[in-house]
Amino acid sequence: MSMETDQPAKPAGRVVTAETLSVAPGVLGQLLAEPWRRLVAMALDISVVGLLSLLSTPFLGLAIGVLLIVLLGNRREAPLLMKALRWLLRGVGVAVFALSLLALGHVSKVQSRGLNLEALTNRAESAALKETVFVPTNPSMSDLRVTNAQLQEQVETLKREYREQQVTGSSWLYQARAFTGALGVTFGWSGIYFTLIAGFLRGKTLGKFLLRIRAVKLNGKPLTFFDAFLRHGGYMAGLAMGLLGFLKLLWEPNRQAVEDRIVGTVVIKG
Repeated sequence: MSMETDQPAKPAGRVVTAETLSVAPGVLGQLLAEPWRRLVAMALDISVVGLLSLLSTPFLGLAIGVLLIVLLGNRREAPLLMKALRWLLRGVGVAVFALSLLALGHVSKVQSRGLNLEALTNRAESAALKETVFVPTNPSMSDLRVTNAQLQEQVETLKREYREQQVTGSSWLYQARAFTGALGVTFGWSGIYFTLIAGFLRGKTLGKFLLRIRAVKLNGKPLTFFDAFLRHGGYMAGLAMGLLGFLKLLWEPNRQAVEDRIVGTVVIKG
């Protein structure tokens, strides 16, 4: 006669684990970075991003290519879907890097100005709006006829541009271009900088390096490129919250701002 023992049924789906909730012994007791250090480090990093934004677009493309290649790391025990996505991103990254390298020889290395907000719509300023029609002080009938013709031409040009905007604005191609333009403005060099530098230096940016602070994961694992990418997303979330997400480090026991909460990090001295 066989004895049957009741085995607890395995829950279906993902379960709560202690990995992201526990703090590694090596992290406990570390000195937290003061808010002023983090503020100065961020100001320095923003200055570096401002300088990088002066580089021409192919340089941004080269950096994006590198980012796509390294973003998902090399973890062997990753799920099959993650491995497939990793190789897909690597392929796209190599293509972007190669195309940007080819374009680098055909453009100026430095932009004449920094961040270009026209990239949000990929639309140049209207030529008609740049024109100014002047009327002489004592115009003759001939002057008035010329001025009237110029004004009519300007109005017709504006009407035509407005109709073109209505047509192109509803097309999927225009929406895609607007999205990629917005990505370049909102993400752009800031995302590249905070992801690649913090990933390569394991939690340090140039500002953090100078202030002798760094971001570490609570579970004691190394900070990856993907963690750094998510931390940058936390910066965007903090801005969307009206800086409240950053001010949380003033009263949080472990001085965790919104980007630290998202990734599970703290910023320590040393």
